[in-house]
Amino acid sequence: MDLVSTLNLLAFGALFAVGLVPLYLSFKLNVKSLRILSLMLGLFATIHGTYHLAFDLNQPILAMGVLDPISVTFLLAFGLYFSKKGIP
Repeated sequence: MDLVSTLNLLAFGALFAVGLVPLYLSFKLNVKSLRILSLMLGLFATIHGTYHLAFDLNQPILAMGVLDPISVTFLLAFGLYFSKKGIP
């Protein structure tokens, strides 16, 4: 196992674990704007972690063609929604 492969696995584990916390919070929160923000942030982190796993498993078409644009879309949606609703 080379260094790039190890770093991709570490990035997958870290992003996937970190993404589960906002996903859990999105189900428990009662404030609609915070629920949507945490859902988008959690989806970005878990999908981007899955991107690193797919790239490590030699699936570049899945990683770069599907998962990368989806994760960028969720990150941009998070930023746009935060700029409209996140600041009181």
